[in-house]
Amino acid sequence: MDYLRYDLFEGQYINRFLVTEVTKSPQQFEKAVLSGKVNEWLKKGYAIHENPCRKEFIAKRKGALPDYHPAEHFFAQAQVEVMGCSQPVSVYFPFQNTRVDASAFYYNPTYLRRYAFAKVYSAENAIQTWVLSTCGGAALWVNGNLVIDFTPFTRNDVKSCEVEISLKEGLNDILVCLDDLAERDTDYYFELKTAQPQKLEIILPLKHQVNQLNLNRLEAMLEEISFAQECFMDEPVYLQIENPLPEDIEIHVQYAPGDLIESLQSSHRLIHSKTLILPVNEKKLRLMHTDDAAPCYYYFTVGVEYEGCVLSRKIGNQLFRKAWLNLRGESASQRKRHAQDAVLNFAEDGTYKAAVMLFCDVSVKKAQEILFSELDGIAARKDCSDFHFIVMMYIYQNFRNVLNEALLKKMEKTMLEYRYWIDEPGDDVMWFFSENHALLFHSCQYLAGGFLKDKVFVNSGLTGIEQQQKARKLLEEWFEGFFAEFITEWNSSAYIPVDALGLGMLYELTQPDDPLHEKAKKALDMIFRCLCLYGHQGVLTASFGRTYEKELKGNFAAGTSALLYLAYDKGCLNKTCMGYLPFILGDYEPPEEYARYLELGEKEALIVQNTQGFEKHVNLYLYKDAQAILSTAVGFKPFLKGYQEHIVHAALDGIAQVFVNHPGESFAYGSGRPNYWAGNKYLPYAAQHENCSIIRYSIPEGERINYTHAYVPLTAFSRYLGEEDCLVLEKDGAYIALKAANGLMLKQKGPTKHCELISVGEQNTWIIKVGKLEKRSMEDVMAEMKATKITMAQTDTTVCSGWGVCYRLDHETGLWADGEAVHKYPLPVEGKVVIGRRKL
Repeated sequence: MDYLRYDLFEGQYINRFLVTEVTKSPQQFEKAVLSGKVNEWLKKGYAIHENPCRKEFIAKRKGALPDYHPAEHFFAQAQVEVMGCSQPVSVYFPFQNTRVDASAFYYNPTYLRRYAFAKVYSAENAIQTWVLSTCGGAALWVNGNLVIDFTPFTRNDVKSCEVEISLKEGLNDILVCLDDLAERDTDYYFELKTAQPQKLEIILPLKHQVNQLNLNRLEAMLEEISFAQECFMDEPVYLQIENPLPEDIEIHVQYAPGDLIESLQSSHRLIHSKTLILPVNEKKLRLMHTDDAAPCYYYFTVGVEYEGCVLSRKIGNQLFRKAWLNLRGESASQRKRHAQDAVLNFAEDGTYKAAVMLFCDVSVKKAQEILFSELDGIAARKDCSDFHFIVMMYIYQNFRNVLNEALLKKMEKTMLEYRYWIDEPGDDVMWFFSENHALLFHSCQYLAGGFLKDKVFVNSGLTGIEQQQKARKLLEEWFEGFFAEFITEWNSSAYIPVDALGLGMLYELTQPDDPLHEKAKKALDMIFRCLCLYGHQGVLTASFGRTYEKELKGNFAAGTSALLYLAYDKGCLNKTCMGYLPFILGDYEPPEEYARYLELGEKEALIVQNTQGFEKHVNLYLYKDAQAILSTAVGFKPFLKGYQEHIVHAALDGIAQVFVNHPGESFAYGSGRPNYWAGNKYLPYAAQHENCSIIRYSIPEGERINYTHAYVPLTAFSRYLGEEDCLVLEKDGAYIALKAANGLMLKQKGPTKHCELISVGEQNTWIIKVGKLEKRSMEDVMAEMKATKITMAQTDTTVCSGWGVCYRLDHETGLWADGEAVHKYPLPVEGKVVIGRRKL
């Protein structure tokens, strides 16, 4: 037997363990109804909607301590029995993560259990205080003695406790059992930290001797992987990875689209694998050619196996095709045809593709096979099944005459047995409480009730006619809220396509004399107006009410970009068809006049201010000209904990963009919400005046992530100038300029190499400005930024700019420019739109 030895991670975290694979046990519970108000969670937090199945699970778990496993069961490559399953034991490599983390997404309620074991060497007998944190349950044993069975089970809401640990001189056995009930996105991890600075050593038993020096070198190799650019088009995809060994290394690569909900049944088929050789002294690895994969944003898991130890690290990149960017000048019908071809040739085999296959009369038999499979996921009430069920309604209405009898019966059975709303019983974990899901559930209920008028629906006990009447009322309430508050998760490239799917299908599947038909059209018109106002260079680059890394960095592959292409010939074609599916199968036409906002003149600038969201919870400000865009959520929940809100965004095009956030976790490409880039752990006080945004951060003292950072993909720009606290980036004669009160440090290694500027300090202020160089140089802009003085006080922030405007961000009264209040919120959802002269 041999051992791996590690010091504690910075901050005294014990994050090196031997771990079992996660044991997953699907769960069934007593069916129950839910209560709550749609969108309320955006104001009060997602924890307000606790599923009754969680209460049932907790009641059972709290009375049943997990099994204890002795130390001799744990060494690398051992097998440990967990809940009746033999699970392999492996070394957990954290890659800067303080947590032992296996967070993931689960479509159905699933019980998770995992064990983690380590030996800790102490030079003396000691009584220590440790801090144990988790969202689920964590039983902790030290030297065979139960220290605590910590069971907060506060879904995705981390809780911590202090425990007293008695360490003996020499080796101490540490065992943790982590368990939880997975519901949709599940933060499944524990974190263990010592409160004392005493030096400890982590020791992990192995089955046989391993060269730890080489293992450490391989871990460092994966720690430093990066891409030289943030988007590859029509070219080989190279990973920057340096072989640290005097021999060739076998590299295992898996890659999958960032969005795995294209199909309810075959997500595993979206994951592709290959094995490559990294030669001695090589510093880069050819992964593939962009033509080898369907264009979208991908996550790559790069791994290596060494003497029985498996190490892997995740990194992302956008792969795309110039031909799709360059499709211009054709008619709307031709654009629809291109989009249909994109779905047929590149989309995953799922409900969306099947609909296009039937519409185009292509492989009808194959389409029916797909639908049979997809109906299983809907019948199982998988989360997000409503995204697919609405398309089943379209297929049922339009293609009943070509579908075989068995499929029709299965579709009707699924309609009759589905759970359409929170007042119907269920033990699933479908999410009902956001704007887009509510729309889809109500629409499915309305349409299914209309199809099967005289049948009795199982969950509600209502006839189809009664079901339709109930759904009509719910839809009318939904539209009333939408017209008053508009998109709750404002501008979201992730969720606008879902709204568009629901509204587009409702429009196509209702008669012109149905009031819901006209309301669907009005709502769609509002969405396309928003896309035109906030669209720039064919993509939606803006402040978002909810975002993910795949949308922030994968603009060309976003559903909103395809909507702009189909509607106005200004976006780009892609295969992300959820949002655009109704528009390539139907006859809705967006208002032509909105295209004016996408075609600003060389000297024009557009400024938009409006108030929207649940109970009008966000004030928005946008500046846009032909070359640049800058948008801000003004004064949104300043200094409070955030989620996935994206507060300030600046862009020159789809990849030349900049944004600032406070990381929600400590390492890139994690799965947290918020994560490293998407969202903020603590929100800033941000405000905007014309083409300048001011972003003040006040992070609680003692927060481990005591810095903020900016996403700045340098290779996406033509030129840049940088100094200790300023950066100016230029492309096509336009610029984005940044300044941070606490200075800037460019990341020189790792996955965010040459894409990240870090500014350390809990109290900090960032300035972002966009404009046109015209008769000025980058040096002139840099001089303005250098001359800008930032003064931070407890209740306000003063910025005396180098371009002659003096700002004061009062934390009570908002932003003032040269002594005058900038904003007059609240405003109507349609907002105040002004087209004036471009700013420099």
